[in-house]
Amino acid sequence: VVATAIAALLLGCSTVAQDTPPAGEPSSHVAATADFGGEVLLEARVPPGQSVMRSLRGATPVETSFGGGFVEEMLGRKSNPSAQRDWFYWVDGVLAAVGARDRELNDGEEAWWDYRDWSALTDVWAVVGQWPAPFVASGAPDRKVFVDEPLEQPRVAAGAEVSSDRRAPYRVRVGSHTDLLEADSAWARASADPTRAGLTVAIENGRVTALAPSGEGRSPVPGARALAVAFPSRSAPEDGVVMVVAGLDRKSARLAANTIAERPEVLRLRFAVPFDGAGEPVGISTGAES
Repeated sequence: VVATAIAALLLGCSTVAQDTPPAGEPSSHVAATADFGGEVLLEARVPPGQSVMRSLRGATPVETSFGGGFVEEMLGRKSNPSAQRDWFYWVDGVLAAVGARDRELNDGEEAWWDYRDWSALTDVWAVVGQWPAPFVASGAPDRKVFVDEPLEQPRVAAGAEVSSDRRAPYRVRVGSHTDLLEADSAWARASADPTRAGLTVAIENGRVTALAPSGEGRSPVPGARALAVAFPSRSAPEDGVVMVVAGLDRKSARLAANTIAERPEVLRLRFAVPFDGAGEPVGISTGAES
């Protein structure tokens, strides 16, 4: 009887009725995907000023665990620790540091949930799929960001305060992989250990590689010559994030960055994106697909 009572407390399922904010009114956003962003399951506008969990429950039925702080099941996907598949969430491009019940979602912020395998990669600390966040974030209007061209002007237009400090905690770097290894110490660290840095796409041995959604390891991406990835600039993602648009050569990096500047939607709800030599996203069998 006691065990049954405890289970009832730990698990719960509910939907919180709420109206979608009228167009032009303050709002937050929630999104949900599966397999590293490979399948979009949900996108919704929700009233701001409530917890991430309450916002989510206003958009879809959710079964929770551990007192309502964690998602047990939603959208037909159930937490399965034995199979190492579970739900994770980010707010404005950064992996959440607290349970969804304890994180308030403010006006303009977006909570993004993804159901994925974590056997090969437990933590993906930062993602490109909520660009221009975290480099332009409603919760940090005075955040200064160092940005390489051709992405500087789009960030200024989006409201970022651009810094001239190449060591700024928040920065966007564009260049060849070799050049950036020398120019940015955080990229050198991330490239040396892509798994520890939380990279689903990386440059290894002169090739762009990607992690399979099944967690079976990394493999080369046919035709890929560049990538866009994000990762912490320091020890914790809340202390700073770097987005790198790196190419096997300078031209490939520049063309990929031009595509992002002109069509930022190519990053939408993707953990990371590989690009071909013409600057077009490359379709692959992982959450980084275009």
